[in-house]
Amino acid sequence: MFKNNRKEIKALIEENNRLRQQLTPDNLKLYEDMMLYIRTDMRLAEYESEQILMEMLHHIIDSQKDGKTAKDVFGGNPKDYAEELIAELPREKKRNVAQFIIAQFVVLIGIVSLVEGLGKLVLPLFGLKAPAVVAGSLMVTLMMIAVFASIAIYWIFKQIRRNLFTERANSKWQYAQAGLIGAVAFMAMVGIAFLLPDWGIPLAFAWWTYVLIGVFLLIIGKRLQAA
Repeated sequence: MFKNNRKEIKALIEENNRLRQQLTPDNLKLYEDMMLYIRTDMRLAEYESEQILMEMLHHIIDSQKDGKTAKDVFGGNPKDYAEELIAELPREKKRNVAQFIIAQFVVLIGIVSLVEGLGKLVLPLFGLKAPAVVAGSLMVTLMMIAVFASIAIYWIFKQIRRNLFTERANSKWQYAQAGLIGAVAFMAMVGIAFLLPDWGIPLAFAWWTYVLIGVFLLIIGKRLQAA
């Protein structure tokens, strides 16, 4: 059932992207603010959210043909209108949320393993020695990456949502702030990982072992995301 929903969600998003081209610039800006406000609320069920966004889009397109605007559809306070919609939309099932989190973590481990394998292959060609991989330190590093990435995403979404339905929405400063948050989180992760002492069992595998494990985990993670 969830797999079928993923296909329907993808179809709804593609149709949404196509139909938005019919909106006037003012209507497009207001609708995209509404769309971002709903899509960046991670509590909501994605399928139902995309359905309501599609209904709103059709309503605006029909109203536009009658000479009306998105403001006529959303009323004087679009943010309040969005909050009313959010209150009525169902929440994402815990099983789906857990599957999403697991999929991201599996992909993350796959990327780390793939980079490690390629590093072990390439660095010796330049006379450099690849750093040893230690099980305990690796797990702590992965957990830190997951925590810092979650915090960064939360703050980026918070910045985007705060400026929606205002003149500042879609401003360069808004995206610069989001980029700065991401950069700070990344530097914090690298710095802590560099200072973290090695502890645990060394993983002395050949480079191709890491590559194979990485590719395998990436495939599993992508299948979990699409399931």
